[in-house]
Amino acid sequence: MNLVDGGLKQELMLDVLRKYGSCRLQVSGTSMLPTLRPGDTVSIESRGLSELKVGDIVLYERCGRFFLHRLVALPAERFPGRLVTRGDSMPQADPAVRVESVLGVLSTVRRGKDWRVVPGTMPRMSRLAAALLARSGGLVRLVLYIASSPALSQRKNRDKDGTPKGISPNFSREDALSEVPKS
Repeated sequence: MNLVDGGLKQELMLDVLRKYGSCRLQVSGTSMLPTLRPGDTVSIESRGLSELKVGDIVLYERCGRFFLHRLVALPAERFPGRLVTRGDSMPQADPAVRVESVLGVLSTVRRGKDWRVVPGTMPRMSRLAAALLARSGGLVRLVLYIASSPALSQRKNRDKDGTPKGISPNFSREDALSEVPKS
């Protein structure tokens, strides 16, 4: 993607967010693993500074790029007018974010067909996974490979008896051949 197209897409997204109060984006990057994966679709809502709380995942803009990171500290005496954010799988916090740069807050995420709410705090196992991912690029690649594995997605779409959803376990090869039109 060239910079001109990226800039136009960003302006369009900002216009939608300002006009309607929410928008949807597709995630790229691995800084929010395991909470968000590349390819996830997220719904972003506009919120005022007074509505933000530590643990929210905020969308902000810096140097012409968007970031979707977890809020770890609100403005304080040390950082007046600035927030502190951090990607879940990043070893350190981001440079302080100007309050005016915050565009919205993640409300839901879609992975596959299902929309779900992301909790404001990470479960203990997710925190452990994020800490490991922050220290190993190889582990990040392995997690992404496993998550994108067709065998894994097929496993999720199976009934309790192991057959693919929507296919009767009694459906035989002959039944299938009888459904094929003869030419």
